[in-house]
Amino acid sequence: MGTHESHKVSDSDADTGRGAHEAPEVEQPTGRTIAGVLGSPRFWLAPLVLVAVLFSLMAALYMSAVVDPQRHLHDFPVALVNEDSGGEVTGADGKATEQNIGNEVANGIISSAADSGIVVRRTDRSTAIGELNSGKVYGVVVIGSNFTNRAVALGRSTVLPAQPTRPAIDIFINRGSGAFASSITSTFAEQLTERVNAEVGAQLTAQVRDQLDRNDVTFTGAAQLALADPVAVSVSEPTPLPQGAGNGLSAFYLTLLLVLAGFTGAMMVSIVVDGMLGQTPIEYGPFYQLRERLAISRWATLAAKWTIMFLVAVVLSTLFIVVGAWVGTSLPNAFVLWVISILGIFAVGVSASAMMAVFGNAGLLFNLLFFVVFGLPSSGGTLPLEASPRIFEWIAAIEPMHVIYLGVRSVLYFDADLSAGLARSVVQCLIGLCIGVLLGLLGTKYYDRKGWHRYPGGMTLPPKLDKIVNAG
Repeated sequence: MGTHESHKVSDSDADTGRGAHEAPEVEQPTGRTIAGVLGSPRFWLAPLVLVAVLFSLMAALYMSAVVDPQRHLHDFPVALVNEDSGGEVTGADGKATEQNIGNEVANGIISSAADSGIVVRRTDRSTAIGELNSGKVYGVVVIGSNFTNRAVALGRSTVLPAQPTRPAIDIFINRGSGAFASSITSTFAEQLTERVNAEVGAQLTAQVRDQLDRNDVTFTGAAQLALADPVAVSVSEPTPLPQGAGNGLSAFYLTLLLVLAGFTGAMMVSIVVDGMLGQTPIEYGPFYQLRERLAISRWATLAAKWTIMFLVAVVLSTLFIVVGAWVGTSLPNAFVLWVISILGIFAVGVSASAMMAVFGNAGLLFNLLFFVVFGLPSSGGTLPLEASPRIFEWIAAIEPMHVIYLGVRSVLYFDADLSAGLARSVVQCLIGLCIGVLLGLLGTKYYDRKGWHRYPGGMTLPPKLDKIVNAG
């Protein structure tokens, strides 16, 4: 290392021009050259098909992920707390029996929500609020204490002068789980309000009508109107996001920055390093230079790129936090965010560099597909995975953008709670980093051991591939 290699070009290569870099003796006229090149379908058909397939795939993935969230809604988690202890309800026969109207309402909520893809699970208040504040559920429904007694008192108030208190249901949301997730929960709250009022109102109306009929008392229209909307349902946010959180979108955009920094950063580092080592040309506008190749192995080249990528990860993570603070972004737990940002950028950069080192130019396409094409619709940053087709949940299990988003969201909105996704993010980023290291190490070491070097003539194409690429 540190010295330069010179390689002789064989007579056959000099005749065919393969592996040589001398200028042609006479430049062909532009029109004739273009006509000759485009006259072969092999030249233009491959890029046309590649671009068409790639962007058709992107259109299919992106549009299918967002086109109909309500239809694709599945396993959307909501917690339910029933604090009603029940009470005595007078039946049609005039006898009082113990009844828990809150429990009846809860059963109705669970069964009706299941039909729309929402999974409502019973729990206690402290557990439910804790899960809401760690992103484990998207909403909490609390049926208030004395729900039954207040419902009964409301019915009696139609014939008594006392002013009643309406039975209450509180619904809590957290925009830190995602702006669209909160929107789905709010829509669920509107549907719940209509359904619960219809059911409880019909029950109270029937009970009051029976009692009034027995006492030969007129059931006035005002009383019927009051019982048609008996339950007070309110939606609130117990832990509102701070100013500068972008309504729950700042975590997604920062995640996008981190993934792009790792993916495009690896590509830029690879271009610059390969040019400086004489393995690919350096071009600045019309200026073209192919430096004499430095005697360095594939593995050493990749190790150099990884070292630079670590420095890139540290610098960019620092700049992202500085710029975010400058524009007014809410950045709690800045040090933890800085560390997870470095890990995310470095893990993506190492894996992307390894893909390019092992697969060559095809590695660029693999990186684009893995980190961006499949990453964006399965990130869960704008639309919750529970509102997308199930295939995106399977993709998200291995996609770095989703796991990085979970970590960033935990730091920004959930006080860096490990159970809110931060622990999973760190573990999966480390696993991805190790996989990238193993892929790059084993691949480049194998190529070096086989003597497949990166210089003209150092590694020739197999006959069949050579025939496809160089035909005509």
